[in-house]
Amino acid sequence: MKKMLIGVGIAALVVSGLVGYLNYKARRLPENRPQAYLAKAPEARNRGVVVCAGDSITHAAVSSNYVDILSGKDRMKDLTFVNAGINSELAYNLLQRVDEIVACAPSFITILIGTNDANATLLPSNEARYIKSMNLPRRPDREWYRANLRELCVKLQARTKARIALFSLPPIGEQRDDTAYLRAREYSQVIRETATELKLEYLPLNERIDELLRGRGPSRAPYYADNEMLMYKAIIMHYIMGSSWDRIADSSGFVFVTDFLHLSGRGASIAADLAEWFISQKR
Repeated sequence: MKKMLIGVGIAALVVSGLVGYLNYKARRLPENRPQAYLAKAPEARNRGVVVCAGDSITHAAVSSNYVDILSGKDRMKDLTFVNAGINSELAYNLLQRVDEIVACAPSFITILIGTNDANATLLPSNEARYIKSMNLPRRPDREWYRANLRELCVKLQARTKARIALFSLPPIGEQRDDTAYLRAREYSQVIRETATELKLEYLPLNERIDELLRGRGPSRAPYYADNEMLMYKAIIMHYIMGSSWDRIADSSGFVFVTDFLHLSGRGASIAADLAEWFISQKR
């Protein structure tokens, strides 16, 4: 009995340690986050700065890192990239962080935000989770998203000299007739309208992925459900088994996303290419 109890205790410690490790890896902020950049001596901040702002898709602890792909491109080597993405944020939350973006004195800003706003409207459990975990002052909906996105952009226009680009959202899942997939398209239309109104660049991430999916024919991907189980699977596969984000996507029948919401390497490369085009043609 004593040996059994010791074995159970050791197993519990191992499981606890694994959970702690995965939680740390999934939540660890990017090394090139705004606070880290601003902590540098002024003389170390003399390169052109690109701030990539957003949620977990930009944060890239549970998603392929399009910011790193972008910064590694030859034409981008003379720029400094700041990753201002944070897991689970909605446009409202990003708006609260506008000061740290402004403080970086960026020459370029890309914004990829809204996937969580859209996801919150798909299931009552999603809505409740976001309201609680992200301290939202009200129920999220499309018009509140529009208002927060617009206010964010107006403040950045007024307080920086940066050229600003808005990404449309990657699809939620890959079944083109699914409610979730169509919801991401609806929210992307809000982004397009905001970009047009405020004369900002629009980067058609949703449209590019949709075009590629349409060309591939019928998808093996599942229809939308709460993404948390697939996300946990992706975290385990990536951080414990060493699987690439593309392999993780393949294992669930996806191509450009891994768990309905987050980007595979293929999806992240499309985002990086769009941002590279924007920065290159505006320099």
